[in-house]
Amino acid sequence: MSTFIQSLDYDLWDIIVFGQELPKEYISKPSIKYNEKEKEMLKLNAKAKHIIFCALCSNEFDRISSCESAKEIWDMLEYFHEEKNVEGVTSCLMAMEEDRSEDESENEVNFTFDELQNAYENLFNEYENVCLKNKSLKKNAISMSKELEILKSENSKHINEIESLKRKNSFYMNEIDILNVSSKLSIDSMEENEKLKNEIDALKKSFSTFSNSSAKLDNLLGLQRCVFDKVGLGYEEMKNVKHFKKKIVKKNEPKIVCNYCG
Repeated sequence: MSTFIQSLDYDLWDIIVFGQELPKEYISKPSIKYNEKEKEMLKLNAKAKHIIFCALCSNEFDRISSCESAKEIWDMLEYFHEEKNVEGVTSCLMAMEEDRSEDESENEVNFTFDELQNAYENLFNEYENVCLKNKSLKKNAISMSKELEILKSENSKHINEIESLKRKNSFYMNEIDILNVSSKLSIDSMEENEKLKNEIDALKKSFSTFSNSSAKLDNLLGLQRCVFDKVGLGYEEMKNVKHFKKKIVKKNEPKIVCNYCG
């Protein structure tokens, strides 16, 4: 690789190995402020970069695409590939320049300065497009990170609301359990009251039956004729006859006196 570059232009090799101080100020119209020496340095740097770019694969190009000078590119390639890098770059460059004939002879490919300049401009345009895409991706990433923070905040609020609803639900469940217990006690009380009511009704019926039987007994006792009532046997009807109206007679009551006998 080094021999090939030196064969093209030794100044190019000096630019790559030793580097040259390039203008640091970016000028949209370089023909206005750059002097002839600065223009020549920029051309050599662009030519050297183009030669190196042509020898690199896509992975290697991605690593050095942000470098501005040819020396930075060369140093970075040496850092990544060490001694093997020189052989790899040389092989890639020679592969591009080979035009195999039938006897597999190698022919050098000569590039004009205009061709190199056009290729460099194309690569530079591609580099600017990549930079624009990177800026757009960075903006999108920042926007997405902000949206993520907003979503995290909203999610935290929703989690707090869910916890509050869980606490309320637990409270209401306890209230429902208390109401269920109260309802069960009320139902048990109503059933007990119903049983007592039925028992009271049964007692009332029994008492009513007992009262009716007692009244019938009293009536039967009242209708009984006195032992000494001999009406219909040739005797006159008894007057002032007192009948039993009570089933139980107290001991202190006066003895029964027969009105007939006196």
